[in-house]
Amino acid sequence: MNPHDRDDDWAVSGDRQLGALQAVEAGGLRFHQSGVYGYIYLSDGRGQRPNPEVWPETVQRLVADGLLDQDTSEGLYRPGQLLSLTAQGEAALREARTATPRVSAALSRSNSAAISSAAADPAVAPATSAATKPSRSR
Repeated sequence: MNPHDRDDDWAVSGDRQLGALQAVEAGGLRFHQSGVYGYIYLSDGRGQRPNPEVWPETVQRLVADGLLDQDTSEGLYRPGQLLSLTAQGEAALREARTATPRVSAALSRSNSAAISSAAADPAVAPATSAATKPSRSR
């Protein structure tokens, strides 16, 4: 097992990290704990659940990684602890935003090139057999 793998890597996988950083950047995202049941939840600047959804586990991981700052001078119950981006979090947000368009643009170019070349030569059929597919290993 890779020593850098953590049990909570799922919390920041996919676009969860970017979504949480963007929600904090939008302002007002607060970390709360239910006084009655004890569960952890988040609210936006209007007191509503953030939309798109941000998971508390994702926020906890980003605080632990130093990307977010949690204002512990406020109570968890009311009004909740305000979250803000650290300098490291701002850099991660910028990097994620610049990486996303590059990846999307590259995929778009490669897909349109494959489609246009197949359309230009109808005799060329895509290879779909298991023997011709490249193997994907990590």
